Amino acid sequence: MPKTSGGRLRDLELLPRNPDPESDLGYQLLELDVLHSSDGRNVLVLPSDEDLLRENAFIVADPDVVCELETMV
Repeated sequence: MPKTSGGRLRDLELLPRNPDPESDLGYQLLELDVLHSSDGRNVLVLPSDEDLLRENAFIVADPDVVCELETMV
């Protein structure tokens, strides 16, 4: 993200209207595995690459809040 003396809000104003996640925001995209609990009450999201799996590197969520980002564009 661009560095300015105006702080984070100013940084956001300098970004393109539709920023690229990698080059503009510094995100590293990765493949995720989505596992559903046997009772269907929870979803576990893990990095597909086991080398990236470490303590607290997962998300447990209610299935109603999990969505495919590609369908939201």
